[in-house]
Amino acid sequence: MTPEENERLTRIEGDASMGQLVRRFWMPFLTSADLPGPDCVPARVRLLGEDLVAFRDSGGTVGLIDPHCAHRRADLFYGRNEEGGLRCIYHGWKYDVTGQCVDAPTEPRESNFKYTVRLRSYPVQERAGVCWTYMGPPDLRPELPDFEWMHVPDGHRYVSWSTQECNFVQAIEGGIDTIHSVFLHSTLDSHRRLDEWKQRGQPNAGSGLSTQARYRTRDNPPRLSAADTDFGVLVGGCYPGGDGSDDYWRYNLFLMPFYTMPPGGADTKLCHAFVPLDDVTTARWSFTCNLQQPYGARDMASMRRGSGVHVELVPGTHVPLRNRSNDYLVDRDEQHTYTFTGITGTGEQDFAVQEGMGRIVERNAERLVMSDVGIVQMRRRLLKAADDLQEGVEPYSSSHGSAYHVHAGDALVPAGVARWFEDAKAKAALTPRW
Repeated sequence: MTPEENERLTRIEGDASMGQLVRRFWMPFLTSADLPGPDCVPARVRLLGEDLVAFRDSGGTVGLIDPHCAHRRADLFYGRNEEGGLRCIYHGWKYDVTGQCVDAPTEPRESNFKYTVRLRSYPVQERAGVCWTYMGPPDLRPELPDFEWMHVPDGHRYVSWSTQECNFVQAIEGGIDTIHSVFLHSTLDSHRRLDEWKQRGQPNAGSGLSTQARYRTRDNPPRLSAADTDFGVLVGGCYPGGDGSDDYWRYNLFLMPFYTMPPGGADTKLCHAFVPLDDVTTARWSFTCNLQQPYGARDMASMRRGSGVHVELVPGTHVPLRNRSNDYLVDRDEQHTYTFTGITGTGEQDFAVQEGMGRIVERNAERLVMSDVGIVQMRRRLLKAADDLQEGVEPYSSSHGSAYHVHAGDALVPAGVARWFEDAKAKAALTPRW
C-alpha cells in the first residue's frame, strides 16, 4: 500500500472517510456491568476521537453525552448522578440522557433558559449485556447487528473488553490471520515433537486434541482464498490432507466494519470487535458463548481472570495487566522451554505483535505473501466501502442486521473442491443454528 492509501485506511478521527464509514454502524462502547445500576458512578468513554461521558439515570436508562457542562465547561464525569440526570458539581446544571439541560439553578426560577441548552449526545441501546451507540446521521439510524451470541441466555455468554495501543485495522488483521496461531499461540511441543503431535491429532487417538492438530502444523502451510460477502469478507484456509484424504478447511470471517470471527468448537463460538477509540487506540472486545449449556461458576471466574481469549486487567480498569509498558511480562525462560512467546494470554500475545508494529503500521514497507490474501481482501473491502459512502452509497450490512446471521467454523472437505465456500460441508460450518 502507498502511504496515502494507508492514511485512508486507518484514519478515523474528524472528517476522515473511514471514520464516516464506521459511524454508519452501531458500536459497543461499555458492558452493562460497567454501569451497574441506576444513579451509579459515570464512566468516561472515548470513541472515534471524541471524549464522552456515559451514565445510567434513576430509571436505568443509559445516556452518552458531551463530557463538558455547557455553562463553563466543567467535567461532568465528576457530576452527581441523581434524580433522573447528571448534575454538574460547579453550578448545579443538570442534563438528562438526551443531553437536554433540565435544571439551571443559577438562573431565575421563571427563566426558560434551560430549555435552550442541549449537549451533544448519541443514542444508546442495551442488548446482550452490552451498551451500543450510533454516531452517524440521525435520519439514517440502522439496525443493531444481529449476532448469534446475542441470542443465547445470559449464562451461556461472557463478554469482555480491553484497550489496545494501536490502530484498529492492524488489530482486525490479526483477527483474520488464519496461520499465525500455529506459531504465536503455540507450545513448543507442536514444533519440537511434530510427528508425535500430528499423530495425537489422529481420530481415536484419545489425546483430546482436535482433528485440526494433524493438519495445522508448521510443515503444512495453508492455501488461502477470500471472497466478498454481504457481511464482509470470508477467508478460507485449506490445509491439504495429502494421499487422497480430505482437506481441512478453516474459515475466518471479517464482518463490517471491525468484527472478526475465528473458527470455534461445535458448541463454543467466538466473535471479536476492534472498535476504534481514536486513530491510535482500539477497544478489543471478546464475545464468547456456549450454544448448548451455561458456563459454570469456575469457567466464569477463569474468564474474568483472563483465560482463553479474554485478557487479565489492571483491577478497576480495562487496561491489560500485561502491556507494552512492562513488555507484557515476557518470561524468557518459559519461551525457551515451553511456549513459543513466553507471554501469558492469547490476547496479550496478539498485543505484543500488533502493538509492536507501531501505533499505525507502515504498510508500504510490508512484504506480503500468499497467506495474506484475506488481509488484502479485507483492506480493499474497507477502502471500497469508504469510497462508496463518499459517492452516496450506504453500506449494506449497517442497515441489515440479518447480514450477521453467520458464524465461523471448520470442516473436512473432499480434496479438490473448487467452489470452496459453496460446498455443503462448508455451509454447515458457517451457518448458525438459530
